[in-house]
Amino acid sequence: MRHDLVLEVLDGCGDSALTEAEQLGPAQSIGPTELTLSAEDLDALRTLRRVVAAYSTLSIPARRPRELLETSVQLRLGEILQDIARQRPRQRFHGLRLEAAGADTPDMQRLAAALADRAGIPQDPDDGDLVARVRRGPTGDTWQVLLRTTPRPLATRHWRTVNYPGAVNATIAATVLDLLQVGSDDDLLDLTCGSGTFLIEQLHQVAPARAVGVDLEAAALDAARTHQRAARRKGRIDWIEGDVREVPLEGGFTRLVTNPPWGTLHGEHATNEDLLADLLERAAQLAAPTARLGVLTHEITRMHRVLEERAAGWQPLREHRFFQKGHHPRLFLLERP
Repeated sequence: MRHDLVLEVLDGCGDSALTEAEQLGPAQSIGPTELTLSAEDLDALRTLRRVVAAYSTLSIPARRPRELLETSVQLRLGEILQDIARQRPRQRFHGLRLEAAGADTPDMQRLAAALADRAGIPQDPDDGDLVARVRRGPTGDTWQVLLRTTPRPLATRHWRTVNYPGAVNATIAATVLDLLQVGSDDDLLDLTCGSGTFLIEQLHQVAPARAVGVDLEAAALDAARTHQRAARRKGRIDWIEGDVREVPLEGGFTRLVTNPPWGTLHGEHATNEDLLADLLERAAQLAAPTARLGVLTHEITRMHRVLEERAAGWQPLREHRFFQKGHHPRLFLLERP
């Protein structure tokens, strides 16, 4: 049985997410933050690493949302809920949350009650983990009901058990690694690894020949080790405490990445320009010929100035923008000539 799905993505991750989704079935982009996918296996959706969340979707020719309460529509929604319930391992939901314009209207409240009843769970408008979205379809004479297939978004990695401040979004990290094109023959260095998201995400794709993460904070490295154990992926990562600008490291890295502090949770804007320049210089010292470096930063103006004045031999390949909840980090993809 094929399922009609809508995949939510972050703006900037769409191309990478589309390539990934096409491995499961016919997929297409319908905007910078949304894909459609036709797939047979709901269980396989949990392998998607560049997608924020997946929704099983029903589109109905209708002029008003009250038509979603008709018996034939309710039966089809019940079938979708049964398919979601049959996933393996079982996805346990505890409450239904309706997200819709006019969610407090009588028709929407009746719809929420009907969906909760069919799912066998109570309504929970604030914390419900079975998310039901209701919206107008792409044409004016259709309505859509979208039911999230998992209690937590796919972007919420099960292994990120430590709430470490400033950790990079996991779907952004996966997309950055795609753009860096890390392979099994590469030596990969994260110059400011924090709680380990980049390196652990890479193990879910392919283990590099060498993986090293460096951070100043012992607490960050403790979190990284905890996360690596929870992820249960094959591949060794060497976690090193210290300032990457000074700590002794054997060079020859073919792929390097950094998400340096940018002044909200860590670091200070006033010193970040020097930090960026220092990171580029240290990366140049540790890089193999023809290496690539990815710098994910919010300090766009300062990064441009560093590349103009203190690039340490790095040459820009491209800039890639991401958009996430009011933040607009940018990946600067650089190479050694």
